[in-house]
Amino acid sequence: MPGKHNNPTISFRPSSWERALIEERADDSGMYKKDFITRSCIYSNIVVVGKKEYVQHIVDELRETQLVIKEVAEQIQSGNFSLSDESYRELKEDYLAFAITMVDILNGAAYLFDKKPDLDSRHWKEALELEEYRHVLKLGVERSGCENVD
Repeated sequence: MPGKHNNPTISFRPSSWERALIEERADDSGMYKKDFITRSCIYSNIVVVGKKEYVQHIVDELRETQLVIKEVAEQIQSGNFSLSDESYRELKEDYLAFAITMVDILNGAAYLFDKKPDLDSRHWKEALELEEYRHVLKLGVERSGCENVD
């Protein structure tokens, strides 16, 4: 259907100075602006600032995640894991994104605990992204009837 997109839009209004910096950096990177902004958001450090409410939000998210993972583990152990393929995919994406974000937040907060941030943390995210690309490419090859990609 024309004009209909599967993925929702994320938008923001930077100041003219911020916009100029973003556009210059995107141009210099050789990437499309969309790809540059996406990669910048995903691979940058996350810094949690200030208020106790932010930390409490993270603690609440971790508690909720713990409960859901415990419930899923119990269902798997009992043989009653009854999620559809689509629901399982959504659950996997949601919790993988949550886990990656928590690792990034903890890495960004390393200074609070007199530790150095793990500089290799970006590499595992890139490897995960590459594996996803490989998976998509493999599916595309299988659908087209080709045998070997390598």
